[in-house]
Amino acid sequence: MKQVLFTGFAVLAMAGLAPAAEFKGWISDASCGAGNASSSQASRDCADRCIKGGAAPVFVTEKDQNVYKVSNAEMAKAHLKGKVQVTGELKGDTLVIAKIIDIKD
Repeated sequence: MKQVLFTGFAVLAMAGLAPAAEFKGWISDASCGAGNASSSQASRDCADRCIKGGAAPVFVTEKDQNVYKVSNAEMAKAHLKGKVQVTGELKGDTLVIAKIIDIKD
């Protein structure tokens, strides 16, 4: 009986955990969003300037140009130089970031 209860609780606990996904794209700013979704120097400089000016960092997907709020702004701000790969979980319109790495175009 104890084994059945333990297994049941374990399954319920695991059901609450969504698997992490990987996304490629760019860290941009909430003001320009997908407008700065490229590795061009002008886009990177604009995103940096807007974020330093108070705009929130966002993540823009490479494929669909979807714009998501990010859960860890400080982590995102450290990756403005080019394309990134983000590991995390989507929760509504927010990407909960677990890990970000810089990648080449």
